Amino acid sequence: MLAGVRSSPAAPLTGFKGVLVPPAEVTQEFLRIARETGTNAIVLELSGTNAAQVKRAAEQVRQTRLDLYYWIEIGRSPEFADAHPEWMASIQTHPEWRRFFPSLPALQSGEVVKTYPWVPIWYEESFAAHLARVNKLLKSVPVARGIFLNDLQAAPSACGCGHQLCRWTPDYGPLQTAQRRGDSAAADFVAALRKAAPETRIIPVWVTECEQADAEGLCAGVGCFKGACWREWTKQLGHVAEQTETLGALVPYRAWDRDLARYGAEAGWIKAAVGSFETMPARYETRGVAASRIVTVLQGWDVTPGQVQAQLARSGESGAGGFLVSRVRIEQGWEPRIFHTNQWVRPTPR
Repeated sequence: MLAGVRSSPAAPLTGFKGVLVPPAEVTQEFLRIARETGTNAIVLELSGTNAAQVKRAAEQVRQTRLDLYYWIEIGRSPEFADAHPEWMASIQTHPEWRRFFPSLPALQSGEVVKTYPWVPIWYEESFAAHLARVNKLLKSVPVARGIFLNDLQAAPSACGCGHQLCRWTPDYGPLQTAQRRGDSAAADFVAALRKAAPETRIIPVWVTECEQADAEGLCAGVGCFKGACWREWTKQLGHVAEQTETLGALVPYRAWDRDLARYGAEAGWIKAAVGSFETMPARYETRGVAASRIVTVLQGWDVTPGQVQAQLARSGESGAGGFLVSRVRIEQGWEPRIFHTNQWVRPTPR
């Protein structure tokens, strides 16, 4: 953990009813309808390419009775992936992910597959670069009540099984082209940002892991559920939960093919996902995160109004402390890129 950073987090959010939108969608009419339909927070997607738009939209939000928040993508970064491919997460050991990319050539000596465009904060180099980028972004826009930080975990398919919810490690193998951090990386990032922006609530957005029923499906026979995945996920969650009282849970049930009959009612997976934040740590005899500390991030793109209502209902039934309906498509995909380690020269230790 970062030395000396241990300030008390704020009380959990309660009754949060937000909508995540691109800044271009924010108009006086949009804000009027939002207020009339019970929304109490507007979350603006903030990136390095839209700061001017966000600044204009933020000023409009601040003139209303609605709370202003920002959404910043961290781990999925084409900009950093293109500039620093050595910072990208890799996919090693298990080959099951190849069923989705059958034409990718076999690797030669010294080659490793990188998960483009995922550049997680789990390396010293990328941690510092992401932190500097976020601080620069925040200086370009008005101060918000809070910031949602998405994708503080590692990259999808982390162990090689191919499951998009498997995100517990950036390198499940010996080839590393950047300097690894420990399992408190996400917590350290939240702590550092809280120190830089003490007046702003920092909300890390987390993804759950696989389920036992995925064994022969999405996990393709890899023993994920009883292996390292949940054990490591639990340790990482424990660290980050110490730095914030509110966490986001990213639960786009249709985008992730979790609209399955085994969950019962429409969007029933949301209840299971929220519950995992408490039940799975208990499996490893550690303290979990109560549903009341969670804001569910719901899928508002490529769904019907009825499916949005179903998600809101399941979120409420889960006991979550609030919800955020995303009208922004939250990109989560990846593709394999072969990286030659002789392209990267390891820095000389000082």
